[in-house]
Amino acid sequence: VKLFASCCIVLITFINSYSVSLATKVQNVFTVAKLLAILVIVVGGLVKLGQGNTQYLNTGFTGSTDSVGDVATAFYSGLWAYDGWNNLNYVTEELKKPYTNLPRAISIGIPLVTVCYMLVNVSYLAVMSKEELLASETVAVTFGNRVLGAASFLVPLAVVFSTFGAANGTAFTSGRLCFVAAREGHMVDVLSYVHVNKKTPSSALIFN
Repeated sequence: VKLFASCCIVLITFINSYSVSLATKVQNVFTVAKLLAILVIVVGGLVKLGQGNTQYLNTGFTGSTDSVGDVATAFYSGLWAYDGWNNLNYVTEELKKPYTNLPRAISIGIPLVTVCYMLVNVSYLAVMSKEELLASETVAVTFGNRVLGAASFLVPLAVVFSTFGAANGTAFTSGRLCFVAAREGHMVDVLSYVHVNKKTPSSALIFN
């Protein structure tokens, strides 16, 4: 697994160093794949709810607390799921009309992600109890095994696509962070270099 992950990181770095256009196309493909996987989970969950599997939804919030500290911890635990909005700020130089498109992307993206994740969690609770959710190492795979039958192999494949897409997006944006920091004198100059032919911040991408 670690070797596969290392190969993916090398491949992502190569893609982003080779071409900005290619990197964005790869990101678009894997984003669409991720959204399709979410759609499959949501539809599967709605079908189960339509069949009357609502017992876990009725008890899903049993034992919940209104403690401010616990609620804050829950928000903190969920931050990673929404981390993409922050990464977008690193690439404002490469956006067309950033003063218009950046707020628009954030105002559309965050509500969309929120709705998707809410529907996915409702779908999970249509199939699994709270205890099963907490015990499962890979909730999506457990869901797929119970709902999709012979097509359950698609879920771990979708998880791989989602992870690869997230890593590609992080490499694309974080590389720009190092690039600009070096250009402003906060890091070594070599990280501010741009590839002569490809016009990509390859040094910063490799460092990142």
